[in-house]
Amino acid sequence: MTNLKKYNIFITITTFAKLMIEVFIPLLLYNIGFQLNEILIFYLVQFFTIFLFNIPATYIGQKITFKKLMIISSILFCTTYIYINYITGNIIKLIILSVLNGLYLSTYWIGRHIYGISIIKEKETTDNVSKYMIFGIIGSLPASYIGAYILEKYGYISLSIIILILSFISLFPLFKIKINQKINKIKIKQIIKKFPKQNYIFLFFDQLKFFTLLLFPLYIYINIKSELKYIALTNVIIGISSILYILYIAKKMDENKKDYLKPMLLAMFITLLIKLNINSSNIILFIIFIEGISKSALDTIILRNTYSYKANYNNISYILFIEQLYSLFRFIITTIYLILEVNLKTILYIGTFSLLINTFIGFKQGKSGYKTDC
Repeated sequence: MTNLKKYNIFITITTFAKLMIEVFIPLLLYNIGFQLNEILIFYLVQFFTIFLFNIPATYIGQKITFKKLMIISSILFCTTYIYINYITGNIIKLIILSVLNGLYLSTYWIGRHIYGISIIKEKETTDNVSKYMIFGIIGSLPASYIGAYILEKYGYISLSIIILILSFISLFPLFKIKINQKINKIKIKQIIKKFPKQNYIFLFFDQLKFFTLLLFPLYIYINIKSELKYIALTNVIIGISSILYILYIAKKMDENKKDYLKPMLLAMFITLLIKLNINSSNIILFIIFIEGISKSALDTIILRNTYSYKANYNNISYILFIEQLYSLFRFIITTIYLILEVNLKTILYIGTFSLLINTFIGFKQGKSGYKTDC
């Protein structure tokens, strides 16, 4: 079995475990009694924790091996979602939950990206990334629906135990992949200076889109249909419409040597704008099906373009740089939303229009990127 297949099995299982509960976090916090500003505080502390812990997590991964780092990640994952069973409307408990989740996410994404970027062959970046995306979607398809069922019937503790078991199972194929564990000096300053300013701007606006996708389930839950299984169904529909289109867009990208970034940004902007102005639970499912096409294409393109820069730097430094950039931008955006006291729908509109803005900005690619854009 190739390293790529082993990694894709890990992606499938771990995504299944993660999305059994992660998609419901804003909804669960809302049902406990937290308001939007408190949910934003949860994310503020989470992103700050990730930003602070990414560098220590990377050093720990190099010191004890990234395999052991992923074991720590799985333990933190389960601990976080066991703890949510004991949280009430208390803000201190909310912050503790946020720190735990931040520690888990830091160790998980650092480890996952190190493995992912280590096995990519430069001339097969698009093909490899598209497969990562597809196997992630396969894992996500039944996850949220099964998670909703277990939550409603058996509660958080039962779901947390299942998640822990799945998390450890997902590590077996990952541990059979050999990666370079040589301790490299982390050189982020060099990347900071050379990374194109255009890309900094693009990725900042892309994080505004991230918040829209993160909080849209809460908007639907409050304004369209207050059922966990309905939210899970929207996730399933997005996944179904995504899989075949990822294969199509990846093939087109390689054939024409174009990333199709701008048309996909525009398509998703239009889709989300329509989605924000529909109140029918049935019609919104159809819009979500269309959204899945542009979302999957956009995720594949942006991940592919971001990974294309790996040829310029050592893997560990580059992954750390990207993760720090994401967490810093998300922390800044959350801070701005809290200071301005924006409402939920305004956040969704801001993220939607950020897609339109990014069509004018574009993303400058690295040595293994495409030379032209559509």
